[in-house]
Amino acid sequence: MSGDIIRVETSDNQILEVKSTIAKQWAPIKVSELLNEDDTPDKPPVRLENVNAEVLKKIIEWAEYHQGDEIEDEDGQPRAKRVVYLQDWDKKYFNIDQQMIFEIIMASNYLGMIKLLDMACKTIADMIKDKTPEEVRQTFNIPNDLEDPQVCDDSCVAFF
Repeated sequence: MSGDIIRVETSDNQILEVKSTIAKQWAPIKVSELLNEDDTPDKPPVRLENVNAEVLKKIIEWAEYHQGDEIEDEDGQPRAKRVVYLQDWDKKYFNIDQQMIFEIIMASNYLGMIKLLDMACKTIADMIKDKTPEEVRQTFNIPNDLEDPQVCDDSCVAFF
């Protein structure tokens, strides 16, 4: 890929130009570079099948802010043991509607952006923390598919 810009095409057919220092960290771009050695300026954009333009722009915003950060996904620690901290900027970044957070989770997984994926999942985990099942259902608009008698039948224990 030539120059400082890589062109990508989103799932909604929009062409975006992304700094190569950011785009070259994404799994689909890495694969594209391995498969294609064509380095011409008029090269077609790399297609990102699972990311729409709105979500990709939000991801680019995050990546530009965190561009100077050390890469932490190769620290040798299993993902479950890594501690994720959200700085003030990240807390503001994730102060968005739930649907967008879930879109970012899916897109960051597809792109291989482990740090962003961890931060987005931490945001969702913080939304759930210390809530009852009913409060979680309300927070995420999850319908309660069990009626009261059925809940008791399935979860109540009789001591005789």
